[in-house]
Amino acid sequence: MKRWIWFLVLPLALTAAPDWFGYYESEADIMQLQHQTYAFGYNKFRLDLEARPSDNVLIGVNLNIQKYWGQTTWNLLDFLPKRVWEPVFHNPDWPSEYWVNEQPVTIPDTLLWDNYYLRLSLARLDLTVGRQQISPGVGYAWNPTDIFNSKTLLDPSYEQTGVNVIRGEFTLGNRLTLDAVVQPADTWANSTRQLFIKTGLGSFDVTLTQAEYSWERTRLLNGVPVPLSNQRQLSGASMVGELLGWGVWAEGARNLISDDNDFNETVLGVDHTFDNSLYILIEGLHNESGIANTSNLTFQDYLRSYNGETHSLMQNYGFVYLNHPTFDLVSLSTIILANFDDHSGTVAPQLDWSIFEDTKLSFQGSWFWGPQDSEFGLQDWALRLRVLSSF
Repeated sequence: MKRWIWFLVLPLALTAAPDWFGYYESEADIMQLQHQTYAFGYNKFRLDLEARPSDNVLIGVNLNIQKYWGQTTWNLLDFLPKRVWEPVFHNPDWPSEYWVNEQPVTIPDTLLWDNYYLRLSLARLDLTVGRQQISPGVGYAWNPTDIFNSKTLLDPSYEQTGVNVIRGEFTLGNRLTLDAVVQPADTWANSTRQLFIKTGLGSFDVTLTQAEYSWERTRLLNGVPVPLSNQRQLSGASMVGELLGWGVWAEGARNLISDDNDFNETVLGVDHTFDNSLYILIEGLHNESGIANTSNLTFQDYLRSYNGETHSLMQNYGFVYLNHPTFDLVSLSTIILANFDDHSGTVAPQLDWSIFEDTKLSFQGSWFWGPQDSEFGLQDWALRLRVLSSF
């Protein structure tokens, strides 16, 4: 009830001619696994409001309403190799009538104030408080220096949810800024802190970052998933620029984990638009926190990956994106994603059609390859139809 009260009161409180915008999105999906078909979809409405009571103050808020239809309760075990989950749920010491073949997971509908923030712009400082977008890093599919978000690899550019933080961006000089982000908790030691120093070197933008936070990951205790935390310190850097007509970038981080294994994570990428308007993006990931050998994968590793607690299930991945504006209102694109450790992957061509002004229809198909017990080989194919209309 309080949410709807705020929805009614907030426009009255913002008297500085607020701007309204947003979109409506509808999607239908069908996905074929080895022995199971899932058909589902959603309808989503996003409403944004921004107001400027003065030249130095910006107030923003957005509401997301998302309603799912079709098969919204999934069996998690359908998405895991049998050799991974069977030792957990078919314990030979148990009577067979106690064996479990389903772990239902329900996709929840949402009614969410996704972002609500106040930004104060001073001479050399932009201070933003509230729930806001925080998206560190320069990588497209992966961001080793991003401790706040996780991405969907078949749609890496899809909007991310807001994070409740305090952010100060200080201008120290020409092409030199200091960016400090704090996510408050009950104590300073439990609060998430990340600091960025951004500068320019010739045609390249360079960022150094340092972060410390409580890294929560799922662990199995007596067969029960339990969130446990380790203190994590991250030291990272990123660089993006142009070299010989190609866009190039690199992003990496060194992670020190209390009572656990330290690890490095690195992303390298290039992109280019050719004379025939073909755009290509290539990116690679090496993540030492992933599992190197398929035989060592456990149920716990898959849970961490699906929960977005790690950037990848295994260690070495490649990502390719191709796009071409084939016709006046139609563009064709393809995503190719490969797991080099278990030799699996997917190819996902997509057609985007601007059927009306500010209205786009997208159709994507995905075909998967690899051994049946590999990360992507578990699935056969998937289709997605999406329509989005902005206002």
